[in-house]
Amino acid sequence: MAENDPKGSFIRWQSVTIAQLAYAVNLVLGFSVAALAFKVTTLLNEKFNPVSWQKCAFSLSLLALLASAGLGIWCVINRLRSFRATTKVARMREQGKSETEMEPYRVLYRKLDKKTWWLFWCQIGTFGVGMLLLVFGIAGSVSEKLL
Repeated sequence: MAENDPKGSFIRWQSVTIAQLAYAVNLVLGFSVAALAFKVTTLLNEKFNPVSWQKCAFSLSLLALLASAGLGIWCVINRLRSFRATTKVARMREQGKSETEMEPYRVLYRKLDKKTWWLFWCQIGTFGVGMLLLVFGIAGSVSEKLL
């Protein structure tokens, strides 16, 4: 396959996109779990005594980070289902099955692929909100100690 082959280029970039999406989902999932561990450690620290608005920010942050982790896991499972349907279509094509037989699986993996991207963006959004609220909660506690 020549380097200037447009078809080969698409296949390579599609492979890179799939790998990068997996990396991004797993990275945000890892950060969400790490932030949750940090929150639990902070809450168990006897020196951390949040006031009312900090408790609210901390609680909302906990919910957002849990949602982010849940969405990340759901996204991974959804991607696996999509790969499974895609593999089924590839196998059926190799076996010479008709387009009509393959179409339900194609519809399924297209639907799952769209859902994957929706889940990914929701995961990113909830992680961002969770981290922002976490920073507000921690910053408020630090600022009170400095004053």
